[in-house]
Amino acid sequence: MYTRQSVERADSISVEQQAQLCRGALTTRELQSCRVYTDKGFSGKTINRPALQRLLHDAENGLVDKILVYRLDRISRSVHDFTGLCARLSARGVHFQSVAEGLTLDDSPSGTVMAQIMMVFAQFERETIQRRVTDNYFARAKAGMYLGGRPPFGFSKGETTVGGKRTACYVADPVQSALMAALYARYLQDGETLGSLVRWLNAGGYRTARGGSWSTLPLGRLLRSPAFVRADAAVYRYLQGKGATMNDPIDAYDQRHGCYCYAPQTPHPSGRRLSDLSGSFITLAPHEGIVDAACWLEAQRKLDRNRTLGSSGAGTHSWLSGLMKCKKCGYAITVVNKPAGMRGHYINCGGHKRGNAVCPGRGTVVTLEQIEEAVQTRLLDFLRSYRAVAPQTQRRPDARLNRLAAAIARQEDEIGQLTRNLAHVREADVIHIVSAQIHEANRALSELKRQRDALLYTHPPDDLEPFFQAILTEWPDYTIPEKKKIAQAAIRRVVVGDDTVEIVFRLPYGA
Repeated sequence: MYTRQSVERADSISVEQQAQLCRGALTTRELQSCRVYTDKGFSGKTINRPALQRLLHDAENGLVDKILVYRLDRISRSVHDFTGLCARLSARGVHFQSVAEGLTLDDSPSGTVMAQIMMVFAQFERETIQRRVTDNYFARAKAGMYLGGRPPFGFSKGETTVGGKRTACYVADPVQSALMAALYARYLQDGETLGSLVRWLNAGGYRTARGGSWSTLPLGRLLRSPAFVRADAAVYRYLQGKGATMNDPIDAYDQRHGCYCYAPQTPHPSGRRLSDLSGSFITLAPHEGIVDAACWLEAQRKLDRNRTLGSSGAGTHSWLSGLMKCKKCGYAITVVNKPAGMRGHYINCGGHKRGNAVCPGRGTVVTLEQIEEAVQTRLLDFLRSYRAVAPQTQRRPDARLNRLAAAIARQEDEIGQLTRNLAHVREADVIHIVSAQIHEANRALSELKRQRDALLYTHPPDDLEPFFQAILTEWPDYTIPEKKKIAQAAIRRVVVGDDTVEIVFRLPYGA
């Protein structure tokens, strides 16, 4: 006989009870040679269970004449698996009997058909249970309830009340949370990378939550986690822009609470679980964040830049290392060692390295020196445009700025919806009305942004004229690392085509 119980509950029949009921259906002679095969703690969705596999092995070796189960779903809850088992047992002349359902699987068509009909209902029951569990999981997530699992480094587990119900929650661990705040601040310093942070952590004797050494992958995932941020409207927009489904309205992001991030039910094909949040579910958590929104967002943008560039930017041949990308394939461009007798350095892109099917390469020869000359002219012109511009410093967001950011986000959403509606309109008078609504919404959006900028930026009296003048006059004498710092501060990327070099600056021209 075979018994199975996946989870031990008060309302379920134990393996001992199943065996006892099966024994009641055997004769005295059959009881003398009866052997019990038991799988406890195994689901019926798969047949890869130890005791079942031993039973099938013994049946195929002629050691079993009949198999008894309490119910058919003890063997399997999959129609496909059960049909395969029926074929294997029938080929060996093994009879199969379900005690509770009164079914006997033998060579008769009626027995086989009835058994398979019962299995259809068993599979339907399993899928219904799975769907019910999944629905309950996301219902709890929408309510902000804790869904289990180990808290991330920086937190321990505590208790709180959400919607009148007790639930677990994250609680900041004094030592670990202080270290996480220090890691965010350190990562934002010039020259710091995930690798340098890992070396600093391990050299300082710091250990992970499990007591192991640090590595870049888990550290990157920690820095990506929205659990640490005191989320505001800007964080809402960033996460939404990554493809996440936002559970709470933007007004609820009060610069205080962290977020739970629940991954999609099916893994994202790119494997970028925290950099691509398509299908993920974000809800505000009851715990307070560890770092402010501006710091967390700056760390995310640095992580985004490092992933997008696909290059460490540590090349020694050029001050544009890490900024150049191929216009045809989008992969990072690297510098090839200069061949003997050649005037300039070759360049190559990651797409061409993967084959002509990804990127056929450039139709004309473009050297590194040609790219640098073109970028240098534009870069110095860009810096020159800021000589007469009053420098601006950005103040830390407060409650008023957060409310304005939320209002701007709502206004942008309204404009987007009106624009989408306009695409489906054919009547001239309706087009005129919707166009007027879009115009008015844009005017309101401009006013909100003006109010935000008036609060956000101040004009200190510092005179940066000497700074810009030094760059413009001393640029030829700068080393590659010095030029690289200036270029990376001003330029987002340099896109290289056959006959073009396009520069995307981080800010518009100053004048």
